[in-house]
Amino acid sequence: MKIFSIAGWSGSGKTLLITRLIKSFKVRQRRVIAVKNAPEAYALQPEAKDTAQFLRAGADEVFLVAQKELLRMTPLNDPRELLQDLEARLQADDIVLLEGLYQTGIPVIEIKDPKGEKTLKFPQAELVALVSNEKCAPGLPCFHPDQIVEITAFMEGYHEKHH
Repeated sequence: MKIFSIAGWSGSGKTLLITRLIKSFKVRQRRVIAVKNAPEAYALQPEAKDTAQFLRAGADEVFLVAQKELLRMTPLNDPRELLQDLEARLQADDIVLLEGLYQTGIPVIEIKDPKGEKTLKFPQAELVALVSNEKCAPGLPCFHPDQIVEITAFMEGYHEKHH
Protein backbone atom coordinates (compact mmCIF):
# COMPACT_ATOMS: atom_id res chain seq x y z
CA MET A 1 0.00 0.00 0.00
CA LYS A 2 1.07 3.55 -0.64
CA ILE A 3 0.51 5.70 2.41
CA PHE A 4 0.96 9.43 2.96
CA SER A 5 0.18 11.87 5.75
CA ILE A 6 -1.23 15.16 4.54
CA ALA A 7 -0.21 17.90 6.98
CA GLY A 8 -0.97 21.57 7.41
CA TRP A 9 -2.54 24.03 9.77
CA SER A 10 -6.30 24.26 10.15
CA GLY A 11 -7.73 26.04 7.11
CA SER A 12 -4.72 25.32 4.89
CA GLY A 13 -6.70 23.19 2.43
CA LYS A 14 -5.91 19.62 3.56
CA THR A 15 -9.44 18.33 3.11
CA LEU A 16 -9.82 19.95 -0.32
CA LEU A 17 -6.48 18.53 -1.45
CA ILE A 18 -7.36 15.04 -0.19
CA THR A 19 -10.76 15.17 -1.91
CA ARG A 20 -9.11 16.15 -5.19
CA LEU A 21 -6.41 13.47 -4.79
CA ILE A 22 -9.07 10.82 -4.17
CA LYS A 23 -10.80 11.73 -7.43
CA SER A 24 -7.47 11.69 -9.29
CA PHE A 25 -6.49 8.28 -7.92
CA LYS A 26 -9.95 6.87 -8.72
CA VAL A 27 -9.48 7.95 -12.37
CA ARG A 28 -6.29 5.84 -12.24
CA GLN A 29 -8.40 2.89 -11.04
CA ARG A 30 -6.84 2.92 -7.55
CA ARG A 31 -8.55 1.86 -4.36
CA VAL A 32 -8.33 4.81 -1.94
CA ILE A 33 -8.68 4.80 1.83
CA ALA A 34 -8.93 8.14 3.60
CA VAL A 35 -8.35 8.39 7.35
CA LYS A 36 -9.27 11.52 9.30
CA ASN A 37 -7.84 11.81 12.80
CA ALA A 38 -10.32 13.57 15.09
CA PRO A 39 -9.56 15.28 18.38
CA GLU A 40 -9.30 13.03 21.42
CA ALA A 41 -12.63 14.14 22.88
CA TYR A 42 -14.53 13.22 19.71
CA ALA A 43 -16.75 10.12 19.88
CA LEU A 44 -18.37 8.51 16.86
CA GLN A 45 -21.42 7.54 18.85
CA PRO A 46 -22.72 9.05 22.09
CA GLU A 47 -22.22 6.82 25.14
CA ALA A 48 -25.92 5.95 25.38
CA LYS A 49 -26.23 4.75 21.78
CA ASP A 50 -26.30 1.04 20.91
CA THR A 51 -23.02 0.93 19.01
CA ALA A 52 -21.10 2.55 21.88
CA GLN A 53 -22.66 0.04 24.27
CA PHE A 54 -21.63 -2.87 22.01
CA LEU A 55 -18.01 -1.65 22.02
CA ARG A 56 -18.00 -1.18 25.81
CA ALA A 57 -19.37 -4.70 26.18
CA GLY A 58 -16.29 -6.02 24.40
CA ALA A 59 -17.28 -6.45 20.75
CA ASP A 60 -14.20 -6.73 18.55
CA GLU A 61 -15.95 -4.84 15.76
CA VAL A 62 -19.23 -2.97 15.48
CA PHE A 63 -20.76 -1.92 12.16
CA LEU A 64 -23.26 0.90 11.86
CA VAL A 65 -25.31 0.67 8.67
CA ALA A 66 -27.14 3.75 7.42
CA GLN A 67 -28.84 4.19 4.05
CA LYS A 68 -25.76 4.29 1.82
CA GLU A 69 -22.96 4.24 4.38
CA LEU A 70 -21.19 1.67 6.50
CA LEU A 71 -19.20 2.71 9.54
CA ARG A 72 -16.79 0.14 10.98
CA MET A 73 -15.85 0.71 14.60
CA THR A 74 -13.20 -1.17 16.51
CA PRO A 75 -11.60 -0.39 19.86
CA LEU A 76 -8.32 1.45 19.23
CA ASN A 77 -5.67 1.86 21.90
CA ASP A 78 -2.88 3.12 19.66
CA PRO A 79 -2.86 4.57 16.10
CA ARG A 80 -0.32 1.91 15.11
CA GLU A 81 -3.14 -0.65 15.43
CA LEU A 82 -4.91 1.08 12.53
CA LEU A 83 -1.81 0.88 10.35
CA GLN A 84 -1.32 -2.81 11.18
CA ASP A 85 -4.96 -3.48 10.25
CA LEU A 86 -4.59 -1.59 6.97
CA GLU A 87 -1.38 -3.44 6.07
CA ALA A 88 -3.14 -6.77 6.61
CA ARG A 89 -6.14 -5.85 4.43
CA LEU A 90 -4.77 -3.73 1.61
CA GLN A 91 -3.01 -4.41 -1.68
CA ALA A 92 0.29 -2.93 -2.86
CA ASP A 93 -1.39 -0.40 -5.20
CA ASP A 94 -3.98 0.83 -2.69
CA ILE A 95 -3.60 4.45 -1.62
CA VAL A 96 -4.03 5.54 2.00
CA LEU A 97 -4.33 9.26 2.74
CA LEU A 98 -4.03 10.25 6.39
CA GLU A 99 -5.21 13.65 7.59
CA GLY A 100 -4.01 14.65 11.03
CA LEU A 101 -2.31 11.33 11.76
CA TYR A 102 1.47 11.10 11.69
CA GLN A 103 3.86 8.26 12.41
CA THR A 104 7.57 7.79 11.86
CA GLY A 105 8.23 6.20 8.49
CA ILE A 106 5.10 7.55 6.79
CA PRO A 107 5.95 10.23 4.21
CA VAL A 108 4.47 13.65 4.95
CA ILE A 109 3.27 16.14 2.35
CA GLU A 110 2.53 19.53 3.88
CA ILE A 111 0.23 22.23 2.57
CA LYS A 112 1.73 25.63 3.33
CA ASP A 113 -0.56 28.16 4.98
CA PRO A 114 -2.11 29.96 1.97
CA LYS A 115 -2.26 33.25 3.90
CA GLY A 116 1.44 33.02 4.75
CA GLU A 117 0.73 33.77 8.41
CA LYS A 118 2.13 30.53 9.83
CA THR A 119 5.40 28.69 9.40
CA LEU A 120 5.43 25.07 8.32
CA LYS A 121 3.94 22.63 10.80
CA PHE A 122 6.82 20.17 10.23
CA PRO A 123 10.51 20.89 9.72
CA GLN A 124 11.21 20.92 5.99
CA ALA A 125 13.71 18.05 6.43
CA GLU A 126 10.82 15.78 7.54
CA LEU A 127 8.70 16.47 4.45
CA VAL A 128 8.75 14.60 1.14
CA ALA A 129 6.92 17.40 -0.71
CA LEU A 130 5.28 20.76 -0.20
CA VAL A 131 2.06 22.16 -1.65
CA SER A 132 2.08 25.94 -1.84
CA ASN A 133 0.55 28.87 -3.69
CA GLU A 134 4.00 30.50 -3.60
CA LYS A 135 7.30 29.59 -5.16
CA CYS A 136 9.22 27.16 -2.91
CA ALA A 137 12.85 27.04 -1.92
CA PRO A 138 14.92 24.55 -3.93
CA GLY A 139 15.60 21.05 -2.64
CA LEU A 140 12.06 19.84 -1.91
CA PRO A 141 9.48 18.83 -4.51
CA CYS A 142 6.92 21.61 -4.55
CA PHE A 143 3.50 21.69 -6.20
CA HIS A 144 0.79 24.29 -6.64
CA PRO A 145 -2.54 23.14 -5.10
CA ASP A 146 -4.03 22.91 -8.62
CA GLN A 147 -1.33 20.49 -9.83
CA ILE A 148 -3.37 17.45 -8.79
CA VAL A 149 -2.22 15.26 -11.70
CA GLU A 150 1.42 16.05 -10.89
CA ILE A 151 0.94 15.44 -7.15
CA THR A 152 -0.78 12.13 -7.91
CA ALA A 153 2.08 11.06 -10.19
CA PHE A 154 4.64 12.07 -7.53
CA MET A 155 2.83 9.99 -4.92
CA GLU A 156 2.54 6.99 -7.27
CA GLY A 157 6.26 7.09 -7.99
CA TYR A 158 7.46 7.95 -4.49
CA HIS A 159 7.13 4.48 -3.00
CA GLU A 160 8.85 2.83 -5.96
CA LYS A 161 11.87 5.12 -5.47
CA HIS A 162 11.99 4.84 -1.68
CA HIS A 163 11.18 1.18 -1.01
